[in-house]
Amino acid sequence: MLRYLYRRGQLRGLFGGSKPWTMVWAVIFGARMVKKATTREPKVVFSEVLTPGETVVVRQEEQPSKRRTRRRRERGRQ
Repeated sequence: MLRYLYRRGQLRGLFGGSKPWTMVWAVIFGARMVKKATTREPKVVFSEVLTPGETVVVRQEEQPSKRRTRRRRERGRQ
């Protein structure tokens, strides 16, 4: 519901010139910024104690390009 109001306020208020919708957008935007400013702790995703000799490997697999994904989809249709 907040996403709907935020977007509606943005479109009708900021871009459309409606003061009430601009106020709705400003309140929601302000609340988001206050939340972001007051939340300083990073979110812990994974935690484990390592013993001597153990290693951790952090990697990111390359995402296929949009072109490659599209070609694979098109080949599957034929």
